[in-house]
Amino acid sequence: MANCGEMKKGDIYKCDTCGLELQVTKTCSCGSGGEDACSVPLQCCGKDMNKKS
Repeated sequence: MANCGEMKKGDIYKCDTCGLELQVTKTCSCGSGGEDACSVPLQCCGKDMNKKS
């Protein structure tokens, strides 16, 4: 599961179903692990997106 607190600038995430790719251009400032942290995983086609290696 990809969540914004783990994403770094330049990372690319890909949907294994449709092939959509997203590149992180700015890191999240939500305070991962805190009360204001994002809680929804990065998904496409109903499945979690995976970091492209």
